[in-house]
Amino acid sequence: MEDNLDLLKKYWQNNEFRPLQKEIIEHYQSGKDTVVLLPTGGGKSICYQLPSVTQEGLTLVISPLVSIMHDQVNKLNERGIKAMYFENNTLKNSINQQFDNAKYGNFKLVYSSPERLLNKSFLNQIKSLKINGIAVDEAHCVSEWGHDFRPAFKAIKNLKQLLPEVPMIALTATATIEVLRNISSDLGMKTPKVFKTSFERKNIQYQVFSPKNKIDFINKSLKNKKESCIIYCNSRKETEDTSIKLRNMGLSCDYFHGGLKNEIKKQKLADWKSEKTLVIAATSAFGMGIDKENVRKVFHITIPESMESYYQETGRAGRDGRRSSAILLVNPDDHNRLFNISIKHIPNKNDLEKFFNKLINYLQIPYGEGQGMLYKLNLKDFCDTYKFHPKKILNCFKFFDREGVFEFQELYQSQTFIKLTCSQKQAIQRIQQNDDGGLIIQFLMRNFEDIFRSRKKINVSQFSHFLDINIEKVTRQLVLLEKQNIIKFEFINTDINLYWKVPREDQFTLNSLLKRAEEYSRQKKDKVQKMIEYAFDFNECKRNKLLNYFGESKKNVCQNCSAKSCIKSFNSLKNETLFEKY
Repeated sequence: MEDNLDLLKKYWQNNEFRPLQKEIIEHYQSGKDTVVLLPTGGGKSICYQLPSVTQEGLTLVISPLVSIMHDQVNKLNERGIKAMYFENNTLKNSINQQFDNAKYGNFKLVYSSPERLLNKSFLNQIKSLKINGIAVDEAHCVSEWGHDFRPAFKAIKNLKQLLPEVPMIALTATATIEVLRNISSDLGMKTPKVFKTSFERKNIQYQVFSPKNKIDFINKSLKNKKESCIIYCNSRKETEDTSIKLRNMGLSCDYFHGGLKNEIKKQKLADWKSEKTLVIAATSAFGMGIDKENVRKVFHITIPESMESYYQETGRAGRDGRRSSAILLVNPDDHNRLFNISIKHIPNKNDLEKFFNKLINYLQIPYGEGQGMLYKLNLKDFCDTYKFHPKKILNCFKFFDREGVFEFQELYQSQTFIKLTCSQKQAIQRIQQNDDGGLIIQFLMRNFEDIFRSRKKINVSQFSHFLDINIEKVTRQLVLLEKQNIIKFEFINTDINLYWKVPREDQFTLNSLLKRAEEYSRQKKDKVQKMIEYAFDFNECKRNKLLNYFGESKKNVCQNCSAKSCIKSFNSLKNETLFEKY
């Protein structure tokens, strides 16, 4: 029988284990409950994936997001390890078919969302599977003190009670001392051994700067350097604008966000990993599968909403152990900006109740129905109908998503239907004007057959990317071309999908949820405040401030960050106008 190191080489092409991996795997393989706290990029997944190969039966993996399950299942199958996940389909026969696949398909890992564990029928069928281990990914979601608390994670305790002799391994990259305690108790684990490494990333230099122009700062930092970098932005539009500005300055840069089609995401990620593109401007959606070792710099041009998010995102720098930088760029207005984005629009109990009642009326969901249905709506139309503020309503959607009422998915409203209504001769004459409108007409004629006869579904984001024209300019040009009777176009009218998980029960559903609304609001405000303190505290060592948040303390300053207490290490930068400190 192959030993663990042989399996590591065979399936992961690694010649040695990362710190603590070997000890974690052996402890879990011995049949004992295990809690794992390893930093982003520390190799948590191998700690349960490798043991699954060595045993009869399968490992049941509880994961909070479909995107995570989908990504990991694909990777495992590519490695030659059979894996599947329970898809979001509530048709009884379909669920039964999926269970049959899990029973007889010789799968080693089967993934499920925690919400499924709230269903008694699902739990009863779980007993029919030959389960040798339970893995809980993103285990911090079980704690109400965690930055991503999901009440459905509390149902995992039912699974442990159902299978008391099956060992459980709970894994996370970000957990405070309080969250770590909650993980063990709230999952019903039996005296688990906790494996954790320090949160300190000694090769990462944490810096906060306040330049007059953030884009110029990044350009000067990267100019003439062939370095792989990530720039985290707050919005999809900001990623696109940042990418365009840096490309115009001569940098190899692209953008990435959750609204792009999967094939475009894959291509952008592949280009960045192969270093065809060096710099990627991205939202927090740029997290899954980002295991590139030689990222030298991670910039944040907007302040994240929590220290956990910041730590996770900066942890994508320097995974090869070489010196790297995490650079947060701020200006005085960012304090108010973060307040307006995050705190000002946190909904209270009344907001949430009003939102829910208006939503079920808008979607026309009858009492007792809705479960298993997919609903589509346009955010702007919904907000205009009931005079809601979009930012607050987005937070309402996220609250009910977190509480397991529905799965909330934002789409990117970049698709339009276009038809050329002019003659071919008129189109060619328009192209000859050599302007942005002409480029659009030329692109349409070259890439879409029968564009003169029938309307075609177009992705405006692709337009912008291929033609190197700002999305707003593309939209303006489409309006002008329609006024000139060259084209006829209309935007799609759906930008939100809601997969409803529970029957509509009004107050019965609402009462239990609204009790948590006040605590949800308090926690979110507290996390934002901690992040603001990190960004605008000019004196305390940045490394120490991060470590203190996660329950670690250091007596000495790092002498390697931008804080005044560590300023000695920046003597060489005093005369460089690039680094405009506070």
